Amino acid sequence: MQTERVRLARPAPLPVFLAAVVATGAAIIAHSVLSLHAPLLNGYALLLAALTIAGGRFTIQIPGRPATVSVSEVFVFASVLLFGPAVPVLTVAIDGLYISVTQKNRRLYRTLFNVAEPAISTWTAAQAFFAVAGVAPGAPLSTSMPVLVPAAVAMAGVFFLFNSGLTAIAVALESGASPFELWRSHAWYLAVNYHAAASVATLAVSSGARINFAVVGLVGPLLVLSYVAYREASTRADEAHRHVADVEHLYRASVEMLAIAVDAKDQVTHGHIRRVQQHTLTVAASMGVTDTRELKAMEAGALLHDIGKLAVPDYVLNKPSALTPAEFETMKKHASMGARILTAVDFPYPIVPIVRHHHEQWDGRGYPDSLVGAEIPLGARILAVVDCFDALTSDRPYRPRLTDAQAVAILQSRRGTFYDPAVVDRFVELVPELRRRDADAGDHCDAQASVVAGLSRLAARDLSDGSARPAVVIPAAAQRLVEEAVAAMPGAGACVFAMNAAQDALVVAYATARIGDGVAGVIIPVGSGVSGWVAANRSAIRRAEPVLDLGEIARDFGLKTCVSAPVFVRADLFGTLTVYGAGPMSDEIVADVGLLAQEVGLSIARSAAPRHLHVRPPARPPVAAAS
Repeated sequence: MQTERVRLARPAPLPVFLAAVVATGAAIIAHSVLSLHAPLLNGYALLLAALTIAGGRFTIQIPGRPATVSVSEVFVFASVLLFGPAVPVLTVAIDGLYISVTQKNRRLYRTLFNVAEPAISTWTAAQAFFAVAGVAPGAPLSTSMPVLVPAAVAMAGVFFLFNSGLTAIAVALESGASPFELWRSHAWYLAVNYHAAASVATLAVSSGARINFAVVGLVGPLLVLSYVAYREASTRADEAHRHVADVEHLYRASVEMLAIAVDAKDQVTHGHIRRVQQHTLTVAASMGVTDTRELKAMEAGALLHDIGKLAVPDYVLNKPSALTPAEFETMKKHASMGARILTAVDFPYPIVPIVRHHHEQWDGRGYPDSLVGAEIPLGARILAVVDCFDALTSDRPYRPRLTDAQAVAILQSRRGTFYDPAVVDRFVELVPELRRRDADAGDHCDAQASVVAGLSRLAARDLSDGSARPAVVIPAAAQRLVEEAVAAMPGAGACVFAMNAAQDALVVAYATARIGDGVAGVIIPVGSGVSGWVAANRSAIRRAEPVLDLGEIARDFGLKTCVSAPVFVRADLFGTLTVYGAGPMSDEIVADVGLLAQEVGLSIARSAAPRHLHVRPPARPPVAAAS
């Protein structure tokens, strides 16, 4: 039985550890060569050497472990008992050399280690046996079991410690992994196999002069049967592992597809959901979470925490203004609905509690179950903080992004009320590192600019390529009606009338003089910003953020609120009418904007304007505002 020879992933400078192993192994091999004399090279020695090398070719991979087992150590230990350390040391050195030169991607340091390590392990195991047995190497062995049993146990234990330990350290130094974790992953299997090999070898060797073939005849068939049975079991275990891996792949792919569906409905990028997942796992690891099932639950829960939004109407989910109490109650149902959806899937990890409780609050005022403090699952507590931060620092249909500093201040203000204080503190500590990782991945960073789509992106863009914005003409009567009505509205600072020039876009057909030069001819994708949302949902919006439509123009003119209403001409959507103001708009103004939209639609219909309205084609294709 043997560990898998070291297969280092990439060439690297020889570490001090590797140099020490090679030097020690070379000294032991040299000593063994000098200790070798003719009487030791008899038929038994050559037979055991041949069986050792041949046995090493019949290996079985330990399922799920970076190690193999074979029967070769039985012959190594038998050779130790019969001839002392010299013959078996040279045998395993030759075996290690043969294995290395027959591997793909051969490297000198790999070969040197695979020759030196078995020589060290075998020599030290031999010294342990003869020290415990109380005899010199090569001398007749006592047939007393009280002497042979502890000696054989010592030999197997020392061989196991050196063989598995040196290999684990070498791999760890090269890969950066934990030596103990690498060693622990296959220690139990190798320990049992080495002790079994030492026991069989001890039984097969009688008084130190020859092999007891009667014992070999009895034990040999058992070894063959064990080998065949274990190989069959190993093959089945490998197939099971592959099946589990395939199922895991399908599971992950299903989770990804569900997450993408949620993102598309919620009008967020898949980068948001990926960042939330990665940041959640990073925070969990930094807080000492090591349980594999819990980490996998967080990994999937971070992607699927908003799956319940599939049941939320689009007009509520993507409304570019504050939700009404009734709409908020509808939105709150997504947590329990998401848990309901995932309960039917029967995931192998505890995802449902994370999804159900990611809107619970530390002080018990969250939903859906009003859990308090540690009653909330840790994964849900971490996810709540991470998701809030990423949402605050990302553009949304109802507001532009905040800076990292602003978002951190909000988290800290909610520490101990909304969120677990320990999670907030740890997350705030990690923000710089998380942002560095985001930047390295080419993902979200604070330097990204502009707000969610609307009028702003094209309005603020200088068309340096010389392309012309489309010029749109509306009836003069409709223009005068809008101009006079807006001038009479207290607090109204500007107005934009966007005509439905195509089914998927609006074109700014008219704007009051104050902002007209900045927005004339801008294209608005339907569904984007305030005006685009109104066109998509054919429903009015009150008290929304002007910056979602006008970007920096809104800030330049101090516009802080807006009201938008659809304009219908003969029951067909013709466009939208949006009025912006520098301060709060009263209910009267909101009602006046709705009435104005109706009057504009009637005015256009009476003037037979659709026959005269036209969009003058630009010299080059216009640039549409991105969504």
